[in-house]
Amino acid sequence: MRRKIVNVLFYLSVILIIINVGLILCNVAGVAYPVVGVSMQPKLYTGYLAFTQPANISQLQVNKSIVVYYNPFYRELVIHHVVGRVDNGVIVQGFNKLTNPTPDMNFTSMKPLVVTQSMIRGMVVFYIPLLGFFILRPYNYLVLAFFIAMLALKMVSDRRPKEYSKIP
Repeated sequence: MRRKIVNVLFYLSVILIIINVGLILCNVAGVAYPVVGVSMQPKLYTGYLAFTQPANISQLQVNKSIVVYYNPFYRELVIHHVVGRVDNGVIVQGFNKLTNPTPDMNFTSMKPLVVTQSMIRGMVVFYIPLLGFFILRPYNYLVLAFFIAMLALKMVSDRRPKEYSKIP
């Protein structure tokens, strides 16, 4: 009975590690991005995984499109929705008006940041709750630790003679 439980846990850990690696590869390929922070609540929460497709500035719709873009001031990717359009780009802002009362700012001119085509990594087409935790640290490390622990437990269980495994 213990061996069956160990085997089930081991195969569960294998499935989780495959999902983990697959999602990390999607992230590296620029197809999926984990949501971090509160700026997009109540639409998107930390741990959601946002899937994107390539987008042209002309495709983006004000108050409808959500984009992943590189913010040069934060030096990281940001997921926000389009709130305005200008000649050479779009203006973006988080949904949460408490944490984002104004559009994203250009801190050198203190005017709204103009997100240009070269800054956009993609337009969000759908998202899946909780799946983003597989990409975020330390959660993805927990999956790896669980896999290693189950692998070690399986190896110990497989080396144990069957007659000893019946002892309670």
